[in-house]
Amino acid sequence: MADRQTAAAARRTLPAPAIVTPLTKVNLALPFSKITIEEPGKDLAELASTVAALAAVMERTAEDPFLPELRKRAEALAARLR
Repeated sequence: MADRQTAAAARRTLPAPAIVTPLTKVNLALPFSKITIEEPGKDLAELASTVAALAAVMERTAEDPFLPELRKRAEALAARLR
């Protein structure tokens, strides 16, 4: 009985761990060999032209100080993709 009491007292005097973190490892494989760089297609150039035209129509019909800048950016992008 005395051994149990001294063992219990010894367990109580040990400090508890400050931080407990689980050990979790995750392996992530990315397919870098599959990434290819391509030139923009005709569809993207056509879409950019359509966005530029819509921005010009919105600039003429709505009063917003942001619209002229939006139109300029859309036209620059469309010109770059042609």
